Amino acid sequence: MAIEITETNHRFEKVEGEYLANGFLMFNFYGRDYMKKIPDFPWDPKDTLLATYPRSGTTFTQRIVSGLKFGPEAISDQNFDLFEHFPHLDLNCFHENLNYCGYDKALAKEPPRFVKTHVPLSVAPKSVDEFGKVIYVLRNPRDVLVSLFHFNKNDTTIKFNFDFDTFFEMFLEGCVMNGHWFRYNSEWLDFCNRNANRSIIITYEQLLSNFENNVTKLAQFLEIPVTDELISKVKVETNVEKMRKTTICGGQDDFVRKGISGDWKNHFSAEQTEKFDSWVEKMKEKYPKQLFDLIGE
Repeated sequence: MAIEITETNHRFEKVEGEYLANGFLMFNFYGRDYMKKIPDFPWDPKDTLLATYPRSGTTFTQRIVSGLKFGPEAISDQNFDLFEHFPHLDLNCFHENLNYCGYDKALAKEPPRFVKTHVPLSVAPKSVDEFGKVIYVLRNPRDVLVSLFHFNKNDTTIKFNFDFDTFFEMFLEGCVMNGHWFRYNSEWLDFCNRNANRSIIITYEQLLSNFENNVTKLAQFLEIPVTDELISKVKVETNVEKMRKTTICGGQDDFVRKGISGDWKNHFSAEQTEKFDSWVEKMKEKYPKQLFDLIGE
């Protein structure tokens, strides 16, 4: 399906270079020309796609998978290039602070490949609907909102001039990068339900609260033999302090932030908490119950 990309039209000030991809707001570090190419990316049956809405534990999961695949010693090395070994398909930015073409990086690797994406299913490689594995990770949208705000404020590749209160309203209306949280996640959730034999659903909160069990399930899904010792070592190498030292992203000075659950409570006012809860209740009228069960209340 062709992607219709038009200029966005919403009530907030635009971020320079923003555009729509199939109705989802994208920022200019998602190269527009490459975004048009993603649906026809030559996906391979041996490939694995990590699909997440931004700031949902993506890097954490990439590190875990890389530790299982390449060994904990590999990811402990500051020279381990996550963007090389686990390409970000939609990140295609040529800027003084970031020069990276994830599409070409992924294209140059031989299958089996591990590839990361933040695009919605409707923009993803079309062949994903037919073959390959998908790891789908989601996180409570309250924490996503907070983390995404800080990510945008710290990004030197865009001009982001919004305060938290404005961004809060933007998030609820889907006027943030990658668009409406519920619409985005309902697409991938539906995919996983239709392709249960080749997909796995994990929440960020589950990884934090029960690392060993969920990483064991992930390893089994990826058909990677593991031991308790290996998982224990991967856990050490993927704690937030280690990741701050070993995960670097051009254009971001604070790419790995707190790595916790519930930080939204330090940011939301009482009025915002009430408004967000009302928004969630309204979304229940449109989106599947399973999605709300996964993220909790």
